[in-house]
Amino acid sequence: MSAPKRVINFGIIGTGKSAHNFAKALTSTRHGKLIAVGSRKKERAKKFAKEFRLPFYLSSYEKLANNSEVDVIYIATPNACHKDNALTCLNAGKNVLIEKSFSTNFKDAKILINLAIEKRLFLMEAMWTRFLPAFNKMEQLIDSGEIGELKSFNATLGQPSVISKDSNLFNYPMGGGATLDLGIYLVFWAHYLFGIPARVQSDMYYGDADVDLTTSTILSYDQGRYAHISSSIITRFTNNGIIYGTKGAIEIHQPLYCPTAISVIKYSKASRLMGKQSILSSVLSIVKRISLLKNLYINYPLLGRYILRKDIKKTIYMPIKGNGLQYMIEEVSNHLLGNNSQIIPLDETLAIMETIDKIKSTPNAG
Repeated sequence: MSAPKRVINFGIIGTGKSAHNFAKALTSTRHGKLIAVGSRKKERAKKFAKEFRLPFYLSSYEKLANNSEVDVIYIATPNACHKDNALTCLNAGKNVLIEKSFSTNFKDAKILINLAIEKRLFLMEAMWTRFLPAFNKMEQLIDSGEIGELKSFNATLGQPSVISKDSNLFNYPMGGGATLDLGIYLVFWAHYLFGIPARVQSDMYYGDADVDLTTSTILSYDQGRYAHISSSIITRFTNNGIIYGTKGAIEIHQPLYCPTAISVIKYSKASRLMGKQSILSSVLSIVKRISLLKNLYINYPLLGRYILRKDIKKTIYMPIKGNGLQYMIEEVSNHLLGNNSQIIPLDETLAIMETIDKIKSTPNAG
């Protein structure tokens, strides 16, 4: 009887920046090991394999997909190539991890997901933010009711790049643009917090390019909840996000895709009193409310100090090891080994891609 498998062997399709970052992260995981790389250009594969001391480098994606030593393949090619590359791997019986964005549209995403389900293979978008310590801490705070009922989410991600026709980022056929490059992170956050939006409204700026350079979107949900998200590949934004609740707020520090700190803001009694649509707030004007609180402070100083105290802000630092990708890789490896792990469900990925399609197709888009 053979011993249980303890390590998952990874292969990588592509040799660019994302592939390099992934390969570096794999060197610091317990249950993942990179053994192969595939590229259309053999020299690139050979150079990559030499850099990371890999036993296999292959001159086609098909050869990599059919390598019997490989357990799962990470696809690190341009967005527009994800569908075909993933189909090659899935049809060869390989588990697949796809760099964000999962695909360029909902239709292609559904094709991949249906095939993975049919063949009973692992398939996931490499939304690494989901596995970072800061995200897990934020999740714990929300689940514990620390900031009360969630009401809204405001976030931006903007990283200016030099516009170039030679760059996939500014190439529509290759799946470029702000929404698929950075906006996908923001939609992921909004979907985690509120689920599927009831209404999507977007404004996109194209300039002289054939991709969205800057996109601002409002996602509306039931009970007046909303998410306001903006992404840009030509403008620098604050690159943080704030989750607002009835009792407080959580600020996710920059960069939003890889935060290493979050701040918890607990509303004071005065803030919550002013914010409530109570009989007091509907009857009394702002002046009368201020007068009421002032008299309360004079007549009952201890109670007054408690009610009038300022909002309390506490920052929690959650440093990461390496470049942060190893947290996701470890969860994927554990899942494939049959251990307890957290992975992103395919129905969530499909819902996010459906929202992305709506963002790109709303009347004001473009």
